[in-house]
Amino acid sequence: MYQDWLFKDCPGGWRLRYRRNGGGYEASQDGETWEKVPSVTEITGLLNKKLHEWAVRQVVDYLRGELVPGLVLGPEDVDRILDGAAKAHRKASQRAAGQGTDFHAWAEAYLKGQRPPFPEEEPLRGMALALADWWDGNGGEALRSEEAVFHPEHRYAGRVDLVARLGGRVVVVDLKTSPRAYPEHLLQVGAYALALRAEGVAVEGGFVLALREGLSLQEVPLEEAAQAFLGLLAVHRFLEGLKGS
Repeated sequence: MYQDWLFKDCPGGWRLRYRRNGGGYEASQDGETWEKVPSVTEITGLLNKKLHEWAVRQVVDYLRGELVPGLVLGPEDVDRILDGAAKAHRKASQRAAGQGTDFHAWAEAYLKGQRPPFPEEEPLRGMALALADWWDGNGGEALRSEEAVFHPEHRYAGRVDLVARLGGRVVVVDLKTSPRAYPEHLLQVGAYALALRAEGVAVEGGFVLALREGLSLQEVPLEEAAQAFLGLLAVHRFLEGLKGS
């Protein structure tokens, strides 16, 4: 029944379970009664990411490739182009998600010292080379990679990309296949650091490493980011409570 689940023992007698390929987190203290707990990304998803503007850009880019001066369109051509425009943002999102999954799998192996071959296709190859240069150049030592965390007091869970020792400090690193760090990324690092500290990990710093257009490294003010995340968690719980009222 539980062959697709992974389990982790957590502080306070809690146990966390989650599916191998996503699908949410559940926690229990007695091993029999399980409660669904929100994920870090679910909570930070409440922030306005201006996805509507991104979706519009995908439609415009699609139409720019289809519509050229002097093109004569019949009714079937119009229907095909309009149908493609309506699906452009979904296809772009699926491509980005696939690239993100592939890159994180490569990065996890590399950071663990397995030295997998560099990807051949762009932009994955450029991102992999940038990560390797940064990691090796700073003498990074991976302590944990792609590991689930759970905060027993605040009841949220997530999966940390990387906990490492860099420059004599234990830090949380969140890898992003985006051009830069966005506000929700900073809050995610704050949330991971808070949960790791609850496990007894002395996290001293945090970074968001964005790799889409070269390497962009942003240090996270952990205390402020953690408090901001807890505020957003309160908003999430309020909104969830409204659904049940």
